[in-house]
Amino acid sequence: ARLGVDKKMPLNLNNKQVQELATSYACMVLADCEAKVNDENINKLLGAAGVKVEPFYPKLFSQLLAGKDLVEMFAKAGGSGGGAGGAAAGEGGEGEEKKEEKKEEEEDDGGFDFDDDE
Repeated sequence: ARLGVDKKMPLNLNNKQVQELATSYACMVLADCEAKVNDENINKLLGAAGVKVEPFYPKLFSQLLAGKDLVEMFAKAGGSGGGAGGAAAGEGGEGEEKKEEKKEEEEDDGGFDFDDDE
């Protein structure tokens, strides 16, 4: 079957699990775009993707993540395999990291306006 034609999921997830997963991904996308992770923006993103979830999921996830930095959480969740070599490599790369961070700020949000105050 061609991609997108076969609607069978490769994992055995029930409908609730699919909705939770979709909402989780939406939160990660918003955090990566440096947009507010709130129920309104989660609903906008899911709607744009054509994904329908129970109304409580976006509200639940936004309340769970309120005041938390998802990007930082994922950065800390990585494995610990760096040892002393990782620390030595990290000492000289701070300037490059700031340049990269500034470049990311200039990136476009893919046409979505998540922080619309209308």
